[in-house]
Amino acid sequence: MKSSSVLFLVCLAGFLFSGCKESKVAQQNESIAISFIKAWDSHKATDLNALFAKDFLYTEVASGQTYANADALTTYFTATIAGIPDSKFEIVSVMGNEKYAAIEWIWKGTNSVGWDFMGIPATGKYFELPGVSVMEIENQKIIRNSDYWDWNTFMKLIGATP
Repeated sequence: MKSSSVLFLVCLAGFLFSGCKESKVAQQNESIAISFIKAWDSHKATDLNALFAKDFLYTEVASGQTYANADALTTYFTATIAGIPDSKFEIVSVMGNEKYAAIEWIWKGTNSVGWDFMGIPATGKYFELPGVSVMEIENQKIIRNSDYWDWNTFMKLIGATP
């Protein structure tokens, strides 16, 4: 089982055992997670940055990269979209509680441009990559986000590895 699937199951178990009635804050946190995916789909960094608190930490676990301010997040977002200009995300499931939200997604797109800054060439290959984003939320703003997906699977899907 992929690590992102295991994480999602752990989150789901915690949610299920915390009680079935969902609070207003939990519903708001789920909405924020959905807005996070919609922001990626908009291809507008301002849409994504608007969801984050002034002080935050965004971690892309697969690459080990972290971003802690709006400028760094904008640079990351813009570079990601530039490499996969037809990026879209399919939401698989979402859950939230009083402090966290988790959203399972499938990233779809074509590596039509490549990322010179990461040494990844344009391959022209379409891919569908599963992943999970886990967010810590305070006052309706994301203070911490971790994206979980498998780097090796991504590289194979885009044809960047032999």
